Parts: sequence; C-alpha cells; structure tokens
Amino acid sequence: GPNGAGKTTLLRLLQGGLEPDAGQIKRADSRIAYLSQRLDVLDLSRTVAENFATFAPHRTAAERMNLLARFLFRGSRAHLPVQVLSGGERLRATLACVLCAEPAPQLLLLDEPTNNLDLVSAGQLESALASYQGAFVVVSHDERFLARIGIDRWLRLAGGELRETAAPEM
Repeated sequence: GPNGAGKTTLLRLLQGGLEPDAGQIKRADSRIAYLSQRLDVLDLSRTVAENFATFAPHRTAAERMNLLARFLFRGSRAHLPVQVLSGGERLRATLACVLCAEPAPQLLLLDEPTNNLDLVSAGQLESALASYQGAFVVVSHDERFLARIGIDRWLRLAGGELRETAAPEM
C-alpha cells in the first residue's frame, strides 16, 4: 500500500503493540517477533554478543559465537557496541538475536526491512529469511526482494481496506 495507508499500524496490531479500535485479534503473543523500521529491538549500548546472550541465554558462549559468525559477526566484530554498527550490520545483529531467540518466534513481522540496505546486506537478509522455519509478514515496496524470499500471498492496504491481490509481474 501507499505510504501512510496504515501498514505499520497493521503490523503493530498483529504484534500486540496496539489494540484495535473495534473487533478483536487473537494471537500467540510470546511467539511473535516484530522488527520495526527503526530496528529498536537491541540495546545500543551493549555489544552484539551481549544482546545475543539476552535473547539466547541457555546456549553456551561457544554456540552463541558460532551462530553470530553465521550472521558475519566473527571474532572482535561480535564485541562491537550495537550503536557503532552500520544499518546493514544492525539489521543482521537484530535478525541473529530474533531468529535464534529461545524460544524461536513462529511469526516474524518485518516492516520495510530493506530500507537503507546495500545490495550485499539485502542479499544477507534474503539468505537469513530463506533459512527461517516460521511464517513471516513483510511490509515492503521492494517487489524484487519479496519475490526472492518466496512471498506467496500478496495483500494490499489502501483506503482502509486490506485485500488479497495477485503477485506483481516481474
């Protein structure tokens, strides 16, 4: 949908951060992860490894470092404070924490995840989502990205209505 149509509001309703004005939403709250456009899930003053330990406290330090390496945080890179990371690095750190959380989310809500990402970071995001075992809802204007991550159901939000549409032709 167009900017201002309510896409972020819809995700926040699904996540539980907002309550509907009318009707009701049934959700499994503890198994939903929401990644906002601001990537505000992590504590900026803590390192990537410290944030990761918060999300996966029962994993050993070695397991956590191996998992972080899969998201390209190897060696000293895992010990950088989140506040010094680039946008793409911050997204990778957030994905590592959310996707490897205990328990892992069954539903991942992504709000414009490719905004401000370079091509390499967008490719890394595609790879991470390809290995994710749950369902996801993605708000994005990047049709190429959506096709690459295998979106098989398209919804359009406009004029206050949410309607299923055909996938755009690439």
